[in-house]
Amino acid sequence: MKLLVISQSRNRAGRTVQVRKEVTADWIRVGRHAASEVLLADPRIALSQGLIVDRNGPVYTEGEMGTATSTTRKAVRSVRLSPGKAIDVGPYRITGVAAPAGYTGAITVELVRPAEESAPAFLERARRLTLASLGLPKRGLALALFALVAVAFFLLPAGRVLDLPWRAPPGAAMASDRFWNPGPVMLAHQPVGEKCEACHELAFTRVRDVACLECHSRIGHHLGPEAKPAALFAGSRCAACHRDHKGVKTTHRDDDRFCVACHRDVRSLANGAQSQDAADFAKSHPAFRLALPADKGVRRVRQGAGPVQESSNLVFSHALHLDPAGVRHPEKDKVKLGCEACHQPDASRRGFEPVSMARHCQDCHRLEFEPAVTARQVPHGRPAEAMTVVGEFYANLALNGVRDSFEKAFGVPGEGLLRRPGEPGDAARRATLAMAAKKAAHVSEEIFEIRLCRTCHEIQRSEGDRGTEWNVAQVRLGHAWMPGARFDHASHAQSRCSSCHDVSKSKRSADVAMPAIEGCRECHGGSRPVAGKVTSNCLLCHGFHDPRHPWDPQFKPRSATRVAGGTPRAR
Repeated sequence: MKLLVISQSRNRAGRTVQVRKEVTADWIRVGRHAASEVLLADPRIALSQGLIVDRNGPVYTEGEMGTATSTTRKAVRSVRLSPGKAIDVGPYRITGVAAPAGYTGAITVELVRPAEESAPAFLERARRLTLASLGLPKRGLALALFALVAVAFFLLPAGRVLDLPWRAPPGAAMASDRFWNPGPVMLAHQPVGEKCEACHELAFTRVRDVACLECHSRIGHHLGPEAKPAALFAGSRCAACHRDHKGVKTTHRDDDRFCVACHRDVRSLANGAQSQDAADFAKSHPAFRLALPADKGVRRVRQGAGPVQESSNLVFSHALHLDPAGVRHPEKDKVKLGCEACHQPDASRRGFEPVSMARHCQDCHRLEFEPAVTARQVPHGRPAEAMTVVGEFYANLALNGVRDSFEKAFGVPGEGLLRRPGEPGDAARRATLAMAAKKAAHVSEEIFEIRLCRTCHEIQRSEGDRGTEWNVAQVRLGHAWMPGARFDHASHAQSRCSSCHDVSKSKRSADVAMPAIEGCRECHGGSRPVAGKVTSNCLLCHGFHDPRHPWDPQFKPRSATRVAGGTPRAR
């Protein structure tokens, strides 16, 4: 259907002004809605007033809520808009006119009753809609409603906490006190959500910190006792950051003002503070500090302040293991490894399981010491036991080995001493065991210094009363690089590992591939929203409470039964 819509209006001189519009659609909507093809922008018109459809010419049909009126003042629901036919739709008049060639029809639309002309009638109707017209005095009704609100929403609920004649027994539920509830409590507090006294111990008094400590007695302070946190945070209440009745998900505040109040100039408030000033992640945040394993505990190194190297006592090349051509495998020729081959998420999906020899390395790095004879492997991580296993194996083979195994192991023809006819003498036994010991010493040297252990570990050799011994340097891996931060790998699963940890060219285990703050800022903004970046306040990565420092070591909480029952603590 192709309809020509001619909108008519009159200028101040009284002359007619026309605006022509061509509309092509299966049906044409008429109404106040902005999507209507024939827009009648007047509050007296319904959003969807009607439709114009093609039935061998344009036909206007009213919607369910509207009733058009013909110019003869007859209510109609549908009318054919033939040339000269007019219909009033609210304050508008729609008239059919002769259609130009190529059009299904043509109409004119004109506002014939402006809103100003109807204003007196509306005002007169509004004057009759008063309380006085209903016989209700305003003052008396206001006083009655005030009394109703005071009784229903104040006096009755107050009976639960004040010494009034209708006071409810402790712990009893009263429907009327729910009017005081500003919103749902968080999920963890819902078991005592009906026991207001569990937190609100005193009537018309703010929640005290001791009420929080009844359940959260093990909560940690922000600093250790040497920093005197009680003096630093004097006057700060739990409720300054944790406000309940704000929804079921969380109770802590999301803005940075509480943190920045101290950390903007932290060293002026806390003497000896190790952290640097911080006010906003995007604009004012120091470089990250990494925790690197040391001989005793860890040492903290700030990125950008000097070389950052890990002393793990391992010999490892990421570049070799991530070779696009693959790495050698004992049975599968070559296999291609990715990050997930060794770094597997833990149960929380936030961090990773520690890398272990058994799960991640031994499939390729097998500890077979005599593969031509046996698939037996030496134990990992226990050098003395490994030497014992090797010595016992060759001693047993020298005494009891079959010909084929003996010859492959010792490289000389023959078989185990005890398999030969006759009873071997002591001299023969000593000579055989000496041969086995010599072979075991040679193989042990190969294991520790050439073929197996030295491939991945730092090895120290020593000569003692019991002969040659080897010591494998203890492996030191930093599992928590930033212990003062909280990082969720699951939230970053859409990113490639290499976008933060590019180790494709790293050939040394000393290389530390932790991202710098500039890399994080590519996706994360500060506390103010920025287009294309994640709004990141302090609590996104940091926590306030440190479980190592109890909030109040002397506090003794009541039993959980008394707290859940709503029994208040003695005043």
